[in-house]
Amino acid sequence: MGLSVSEILKLPILAGAQVLAGKKGLDREVKQVTVGEVPDIGDWLSGGELVLSTFFAAAKDPGAQVDFTRRIIKAGAAGLLVKPGRFVKTVDPELISLGSRHRFPIVEIPSDVRWTHIIAEISERIVGEHVSLLTRSRDIHTRLLEVVIDGGSWQSIVDITSELLGKPVVLEDSFHELLAKSAANGSAKALIDEFETRGHGDGGAGRPEGGRIQARAERYQRTPLKAGQEYPAAVTVPVAVSRDVLGYVSSFETESPLNELDLVALESAATVAAVEMGRELVRMETETRLRGDFVDDLVTGELESGPAIQKRASFLGGDLSRGCLVLIADIDSFGDYVRQESLTEQEVQQIKNRLFSGVKQVIGVRHADALLTPKSDNVIAFLPPLAGRADRLIDMAKASAKQILRACGRLLPELTVSVGIGRFHGDPAETRRAYREAQSALRVSQRLGETGVVVTFDDMGVYKLLLGAMEEDPEEVRNFYEETIARVEEYDARHNTDLLGTLEAYLANNRSVAATAEALFTHRHTIRYRLGRIADLTGLDVSRSEDQEKLSFGLKVMRLLRR
Repeated sequence: MGLSVSEILKLPILAGAQVLAGKKGLDREVKQVTVGEVPDIGDWLSGGELVLSTFFAAAKDPGAQVDFTRRIIKAGAAGLLVKPGRFVKTVDPELISLGSRHRFPIVEIPSDVRWTHIIAEISERIVGEHVSLLTRSRDIHTRLLEVVIDGGSWQSIVDITSELLGKPVVLEDSFHELLAKSAANGSAKALIDEFETRGHGDGGAGRPEGGRIQARAERYQRTPLKAGQEYPAAVTVPVAVSRDVLGYVSSFETESPLNELDLVALESAATVAAVEMGRELVRMETETRLRGDFVDDLVTGELESGPAIQKRASFLGGDLSRGCLVLIADIDSFGDYVRQESLTEQEVQQIKNRLFSGVKQVIGVRHADALLTPKSDNVIAFLPPLAGRADRLIDMAKASAKQILRACGRLLPELTVSVGIGRFHGDPAETRRAYREAQSALRVSQRLGETGVVVTFDDMGVYKLLLGAMEEDPEEVRNFYEETIARVEEYDARHNTDLLGTLEAYLANNRSVAATAEALFTHRHTIRYRLGRIADLTGLDVSRSEDQEKLSFGLKVMRLLRR
């Protein structure tokens, strides 16, 4: 928040100064003061200088005076203080016109005021302002840092920053999910609502993107909140740890830009939030590793008893003493997507974090004492029953799964997520079984090519038995397929027929030729011919119940083998 030309002109030594041109530019920031008497002074300026001149080098040439002024305007000078009398009697009108056109202040100084006195007072004022700014910046940072040292929350950081700015403040994570906000009044709340709408309603258009910060110039992003209008606008600073963006702090401009001290406060808030987010990241990575170890030990059988499982789960913040149901959320065909898009490891991790964020949002609200952990490209939730409500746990889990799909649809619009749910087991010793059931439901769904679905172990029917058989003896399962359906599938491919479709329709319509013909819009004689052709190829008679079962199982095995 530097000094403006108008503030400099309030100094006692400039009491007799007269603004000749550029009154609309009196808000220009003055960074330093210098004497300029050589024609090429513009080549030596760096911007923000208040130039003092008597036009000594151009006293007899008004055109040279105009060229001198044009050069310093182009160099970004803050203004020109002219002292007529000794070398020029008056300021040329063309010079005044030039200053007015460029909103560049040109100020006449009384001839009896010494440059040395002006330079001394202006420099002292600039230095004093810098010292004051540093002091206030330190106080801002110290106050915010104390919040973290004292164990303050996200809300505490936002409240203190809002108080320092006198403006609403929003803190978000790297996916633009709200962590905390401060809205002192209705108009402030409306600004925040508009800002959040831009973050979620249109896929984050116009909002900062996560990733890595390359330079300080990228620290601030200004986002107008209404089309075609400069104000209101949000000013956002990324919260970065080791250049990785973990979140965003934003405040708002209503009718004027945030000043330098406002930006210092916003920057300090981002720094303090980065400290807390860094600690949170370390905690999360540690918990993720421990919870991943828990799942590994559970699956491999290292945890052999109910008490051991309960103890480990309790240490990790979950309660499995009353048994549990397992829910697994998985990104569909994620490996294929990673290869197709040539994603970097950082981009892969961002997607996995979004999945975890979406699942955590739902589970954290709907299921008390649940144990949640990311694992590879899925998220596993061990859901204990609410007191006296074990009978409703499966219904609650299904409702949560549907909500997870909606949340992940917003967080990962380019992907689909499926959820597998096992059965509830009241005995903690059966936790491993509950996990495998959810895993089996999900794997069957994936093998059948289903995406974006919620599947339960009980819904799998005979598929869960076939999947187990495939895992134990895949060659035997494939042999069964070869003995039943393989020849029909090969015949269809070779002759461009659809005997398999006819067989599926026949079995789905309770082995009724008439109903099958109606469903396929085909004559009954044609259906009978096709069924006879299937019998010729397989040696199985579709009219015999035992052969029907073999063909039905063969179709299911075929679907599983296709993946």
